[in-house]
Amino acid sequence: MNFVNPVFLYALPLVAVPLIIHLFNFQRSSEVKFTNVAFLQTVKEMSNAQDRLKKILVMIARMAFILLAILTFARPYIPKEDGSTLLKGDTGKISIYIDNSFSMQSERNGKTLLDAGKDIGRNIPGIFPVGYNYQIIDNRFTGSSRYFKNQDRTEEEIIGLTYSNFTRGLDEVNTFSQDAFVREKMGDNKQIFMVSDFQKSTNLAFEQFEFDTSTTYHLIPLQADKTENLRIDSVWLEKPFLKEKENNKLFVKVSNLGKGEVKDRDLKLYIEDVQSSNATISLEEEETKTIEMAFAIGNSGAKRCRVSIDDYPVDFDNDHYFILNVSPNINIAIISDNPRKYLSTVFKSEPFLNATSFRSNSINYSATNGADLLILDYVESINESLNEVITNAIRNGTNIAVFPPPNMDIESYSTTFGVLISKNNISASSQYIGTIPPPKKDPFFANVFEKRIKNMSMPEGISNYQWNGRGVHTLLGYKNGQSFLTIQENALQNIYFSSVPLDPQYSNFGKHALFVPVMYRMAILSKTQSDQLSYNFEEKNIRIRLEGLQKGSMYKLQKEQLEIIPTQKVNADILTLKLPNEDMEAGCYAIKNTENDAIVGYIAFNYDILESKLESYSTDELKEKFQNLKNVKVYNNSKADTFKQVFMEDNVAQPLWRFFLLFALLFLSIEMIILRFWK
Repeated sequence: MNFVNPVFLYALPLVAVPLIIHLFNFQRSSEVKFTNVAFLQTVKEMSNAQDRLKKILVMIARMAFILLAILTFARPYIPKEDGSTLLKGDTGKISIYIDNSFSMQSERNGKTLLDAGKDIGRNIPGIFPVGYNYQIIDNRFTGSSRYFKNQDRTEEEIIGLTYSNFTRGLDEVNTFSQDAFVREKMGDNKQIFMVSDFQKSTNLAFEQFEFDTSTTYHLIPLQADKTENLRIDSVWLEKPFLKEKENNKLFVKVSNLGKGEVKDRDLKLYIEDVQSSNATISLEEEETKTIEMAFAIGNSGAKRCRVSIDDYPVDFDNDHYFILNVSPNINIAIISDNPRKYLSTVFKSEPFLNATSFRSNSINYSATNGADLLILDYVESINESLNEVITNAIRNGTNIAVFPPPNMDIESYSTTFGVLISKNNISASSQYIGTIPPPKKDPFFANVFEKRIKNMSMPEGISNYQWNGRGVHTLLGYKNGQSFLTIQENALQNIYFSSVPLDPQYSNFGKHALFVPVMYRMAILSKTQSDQLSYNFEEKNIRIRLEGLQKGSMYKLQKEQLEIIPTQKVNADILTLKLPNEDMEAGCYAIKNTENDAIVGYIAFNYDILESKLESYSTDELKEKFQNLKNVKVYNNSKADTFKQVFMEDNVAQPLWRFFLLFALLFLSIEMIILRFWK
């Protein structure tokens, strides 16, 4: 048995004090007056025997209490077999990971989990000899965190930790730390301290996580007093294409990810920092609701928007940012050899529709490169130049619509678009066949039909061609089951194929009332399909379509004082960005030309939804998961000022002071009982 504070053993001579008091009997005699002394001799004989025994027992109890009290303060312990290996040598290297993700905003005892984790992290170096060095890891995985520092530098780094939008699983932390040990050529006595709330949503790979057998892992879970959090999951528009002063609805999906009900929380919509709408929401535990918020915007252009909800203490996801483009310019390039020119006039009624028409033998490359919608009308054959234009459009995600001529070069079209084309046999006596109304829930025809009636007028035609291929399906069909208008849908692009030419001999579509809304939908979807309202930081590669991009120029993202120049590529009107491996705040960023600081557009970022799910592994769950791994040690919901003591007791020695304290109190109680009840 050893002692943590052996200096208290110098007080052991005090054990003899009760014995000395007993031997010399310093008690003063007292005079007792008797009226009758006949029985004095008998009383004296009986009292002396009982009093002697009582005093001896009191003396023994007092001596035992003093002895056990001294031993308690000396902190006796039994050394553990493997305890010396954790504190081996005067020098060593320890890795300390402190989770600084936003879920650590949760509180316990009035303090955030991050602050509690930092306090524990600062106490860890006090466990080891002065010569040890420490690697401080947080979710950013910065260059500085790859190296080991002395105790003073370690404390400075821990104090300076702030929240990060990066989310790391323990497998990533382990890999990062092991790389540092490899660089330091450490083969054994490796130790990693992991201070975290151990979220379940970000540690899904626990079952596959392979711990290094030559490393001792110290898991320090921090648990919040309450699990409370509201999150705005997503937003979308009733009408994806926004017009000036037009009433619209924003749908907001809100989830209660905490424990317990929330009532009457304010939900507010801000457009350019001006409140435009509000609503009230109440949610049961783990409930999700979608709220409608009506609004209208008075002028055109890109608008920075956010939906905000009141929530505390986890407030990083209280705001959901997004960009609304009001009446954006839609550029349409029409390559037409059709003398009737149905398409040249259909887009003239709206100022935001910029249509440019030209023939297939005189291509306007400026118009095609900047087009949101490319239309081929009555072009008999796709030559080399036109093939290059179409290939670039497909590569850039530009929407395409094809209205074939009566006799087209099937091979050139099939090769260019990668589809199979079959030509129907048409005789002079062929009659128009009517089309059937599309399904009510077809997203392409949303808001096209104000009212559906049983025998409403639909386009008619003679099916010249049938288009087939991967992802090609019917958008508008004939009554005989063949396709009148088909669509090939990709992630950021639609390609439309008509089975008939825009010619009265083959169809009345060019003169039908449905023609204009269908062409408008093609144009509008070419813009809204590629315009994503917002992005999250997990999307590392982002493609955004912007007007006014200049090849060879560099573009930066700016939010107030924060400026970032990501890796980028400009191709026509597509800007491809690779998000940097550094912290970015959620919010709306201006996209600026670095040469003249001109704003070419906006982009919005939000935090990943996984971080908002606060449910964590408890200490018992972690112990159960790793109970068979001797090199994985899980600590209780520790406090900073007691962690060193807990660590020493769990790893270095088995403490005995509690037992000595209990016995000391037992003998003190025995003394009090004797003095109180022995008369």
